[in-house]
Amino acid sequence: MSDPATGPLPEGSKAKLEVTTGLRKGKSYALKQGVTYVGRKGPFPVDVDLTEQENPGKEVAANRFALVWMDANGLGIADTRGVTFLNGSRLPKGKRFPLRADDTLQFGKTV
Repeated sequence: MSDPATGPLPEGSKAKLEVTTGLRKGKSYALKQGVTYVGRKGPFPVDVDLTEQENPGKEVAANRFALVWMDANGLGIADTRGVTFLNGSRLPKGKRFPLRADDTLQFGKTV
């Protein structure tokens, strides 16, 4: 991942989220160009389904926690429910924040 302050991802690089705390520690989730929805299995589709990290086989009513965007300006995240943490700080709902390669994200118990 790149530092959005310095520009886009280098040519040919692939951005991903890697789980450091969760039932499937070490699993990686690819991020796509544009918007990637992060959450758990439920009524709305998600691109990064964290159900297997905490609640295997269980659907939740409000399932989209955040969106991660990747575009010409780099990477960023916006919380959609007030439940996302960036480097230990809760993100305010609906506000966009740039991401760097060494940032830590937390959704529920999954880091």
